[in-house]
Amino acid sequence: ETDEKLIVKARTAGVNKSDLDVSISDGILTISGTLSSGDDSAATQWHVQECYWGEFSRTLALPVAVKEDEVEAVLKDGVLTIGFTKVKSEQARKIEIL
Repeated sequence: ETDEKLIVKARTAGVNKSDLDVSISDGILTISGTLSSGDDSAATQWHVQECYWGEFSRTLALPVAVKEDEVEAVLKDGVLTIGFTKVKSEQARKIEIL
């Protein structure tokens, strides 16, 4: 987080940009997608598998208010970087007591 921006980074190694979906609604960010193995073999049984394939989804509540229409998302080298412009909080206002 900087004074003007909130930045979210997510590891998405092996996921194609076309297989990613990023959405935000009421301060809740959702990153979902599909990681395909790219393996066309006919194997039906595996003895060891270190990489997992299939659909994934992560949802998180953003810690500060952001302008949901001012978002930049960049996928580079397996890292998805999402930058949000923060909403400036208003200064406290004096309330007149009647």
